[in-house]
Amino acid sequence: MRYTPVSVELNDQRITCYPRIERWDAEDEFAWYRVKADGAVSIYYQGVLVRHDPSHTWGAGGLIVSKKAIGLNVSRTEILRKTCPVSKAIARQFGQMADQMASRLGDHRKTEARREKSARALLSGDANIVKIYSREEVVTLLPGKRHVSLEDFLRKCRYSHNKRQGGRFAVVDNAFEVPKGEAIAREGIAVIVHPTTLDRFGCYNAQEFVECIIRVHANLHHDVEQNGTQYWWLNGLYVPDLLAFSTLRDAFIERTHIVTEKDALDRETRRAWTALRWCLHHYAALCTGGRPAYGGHVHEGKSLHILLGQSNIAEAWTDGSSYIAVDVTLVKRLKSSPLRTAAYIFTLIEYEVAHDGDSLDCGHDDAFYQRFHDLALQHSAQRQRYMHMWRMKYTMNLEGDGKRARGEAWRERFLVDRAGSGREKRDLPPTIEDVSNDPVVVGAIPDENMDFIDYQNTLLTVAGTCPPTPDWPEVLTRAEADQKLIEAQHRVDTAQCAAAQHQHDEDEAAYWAEIDAYEKAQTGADDAARQRFATPFHVQVEEVEEVEEVDPDALCYLLREDLSDDQLHALWTAKPWEADDQEYSGDDKFEDGDLKDADQPDDPQGASHGGPTAHFSEDLQVLIRAGETTWSLKRNAAAAGFFRVGDYLKWREEPDA
Repeated sequence: MRYTPVSVELNDQRITCYPRIERWDAEDEFAWYRVKADGAVSIYYQGVLVRHDPSHTWGAGGLIVSKKAIGLNVSRTEILRKTCPVSKAIARQFGQMADQMASRLGDHRKTEARREKSARALLSGDANIVKIYSREEVVTLLPGKRHVSLEDFLRKCRYSHNKRQGGRFAVVDNAFEVPKGEAIAREGIAVIVHPTTLDRFGCYNAQEFVECIIRVHANLHHDVEQNGTQYWWLNGLYVPDLLAFSTLRDAFIERTHIVTEKDALDRETRRAWTALRWCLHHYAALCTGGRPAYGGHVHEGKSLHILLGQSNIAEAWTDGSSYIAVDVTLVKRLKSSPLRTAAYIFTLIEYEVAHDGDSLDCGHDDAFYQRFHDLALQHSAQRQRYMHMWRMKYTMNLEGDGKRARGEAWRERFLVDRAGSGREKRDLPPTIEDVSNDPVVVGAIPDENMDFIDYQNTLLTVAGTCPPTPDWPEVLTRAEADQKLIEAQHRVDTAQCAAAQHQHDEDEAAYWAEIDAYEKAQTGADDAARQRFATPFHVQVEEVEEVEEVDPDALCYLLREDLSDDQLHALWTAKPWEADDQEYSGDDKFEDGDLKDADQPDDPQGASHGGPTAHFSEDLQVLIRAGETTWSLKRNAAAAGFFRVGDYLKWREEPDA
């Protein structure tokens, strides 16, 4: 009711507003328009909400409030888009606004609505299918949820992670398996597709995604052949093979253990790492609640060991209380690009601290991302200070070893010093404080605690995180074979479901045929009964069916009972149905107490000696109790499940009734 012209109040609060006084992105003679990057498109029919269009329908979100009447269906929940001229004009205007929104965002920020709209456009054979196929991001890959186009996806299925992939890929079964898929993809074992891709293409399983690729390729061929569109990679199109993700998941076992610096690093890399881990130790204490104090020390906070490790599931991990381990593969990059690697490792420290506990078996909820966000902002200044201290300590170590300082770390330190000297000449403070005499810089770096490393490795071994590496080529071959078995089983299940549905249809048809046969037999019985009635009364059968003088209750008495001709004449003379009419007027609207009053006997001595129950046979008269009437007997008989009052009276007299 938000934009209705009539003022509406709910709990003394006005919930409507006038669209004329709000700010809109566009307005014309048909509607007011507002567009946004994501979300549903809410459509109001002259101020009353009709529906929320999904964002993939338009490629954007927003709001439409129509000024003129729009054609709606009977339930007023859907718009007649193909026949309503007002709806067509509104769609044309809002579609242009959605395209402008997408162009303003640019290629660097493509929304999920745009990706889903592009996927649907590929399946429907859009006029710009070649451009969408090669440029629009419709497939999400792991690790990191990287969005790529369908063309890039097929290239990666052939070559990615610096090795050939054999034109194969796997799809994570569900969102709960994404962490395991991240680890498998990070190892470069196979190309792993995020399950959100299936939702984007409207698929229920990975096999349907392969069928979507075949369908897109067919649409692409059709566009090139029919419209003459140029696409140079048309002959290179292929359908990748699907791997069973369950096979990869079961074969992939998490391996995590701590290694020593002397065994894992060469001398020059170890020089940069030892200086870095000493600075990281103090920075981690600061991030865990510590306070910087005089002399470069940090009071309070957690004193965490910074260790080297090897893992196939994480670049860093922590137990939350005693250590943070950084993967040795990442640390080895300090030799080739020390500055960028060190900055990334500082971010990993913040990331691990934000887990607020053990990070090996944990998820990433909103609270985690909020802690990570707060840590990154709160300690950004101290982070740069410790980065500078690491550069100082690293270059001083090089100079102390008699080597000429060079490389990124030295250049960075030199530029900082030059900038500081230039600012001091202009009576400005230096770019960063002098930390050359800070205890962290000049102090000795403690050696690794080997006992602590052995103890942590023992705990990890007990936890089962140090298994042997599987034979991945054999696992991939087995995963491909398992996928074929899954597809074969799926075809069998589909055939069984079709057979079951066919059997269900046959059973239902037989059931209704039986009902029809019963109704025909019942009609024949009624016709025979009418013929019996017509014979003693010398009337035609058609007259029995059409005569208005014959009461329906009379037909029920006369046609349903197995009576002789004399009994029929006697019933016709007694007319017991008229007594029923006198006892019950036919009005079903009873007030309280009416039924009780209706059941009161007319004769204080009992109704079994005449009156309303006189039409019953003598053997039944003796079974009728005082105060009972024909109406009450019929009601009680029906409540007890009997069609005939006589059967009810006989059952009632049985000892176990």
